[in-house]
Amino acid sequence: MASTEAPSSDLGNLVGGTVSDIEKLIGQHFDMLGNELKGELEKIGGAAASLGAGAGAATLGGVMGGLMLVHLLHDLTRLPLWVCYGLVGGALGAAGAGLLYGGAKTVADVDLVPRRTAETVREELSDAGRALGGRRA
Repeated sequence: MASTEAPSSDLGNLVGGTVSDIEKLIGQHFDMLGNELKGELEKIGGAAASLGAGAGAATLGGVMGGLMLVHLLHDLTRLPLWVCYGLVGGALGAAGAGLLYGGAKTVADVDLVPRRTAETVREELSDAGRALGGRRA
């Protein structure tokens, strides 16, 4: 009777050890997943700062320097004042749009799904399933 229990006990220990290793591996992969997500979220923070700085610079430049440039252009060229406002406003708007485009492009490049880690976890789970399935058969 004791000789039939030993192989069962060894198999139980083997399966228990394998399950423990799989749990540890999955935990490590979730840690990697968290670190990758943290990195992507940091990119979003940088992009938000860029967007805010772009919008702020466009607004501040439009208000503070715009009036001065309009009147300087009017004095130098004797163009109608409304034309000077249009030229300066268009130039400042283009500069602000360029800054906003750069920030939006950075946000578009952020990938919140860490594909490498997800694929690795999927492969590890598949390998573990095959290993457990092969041991039981």
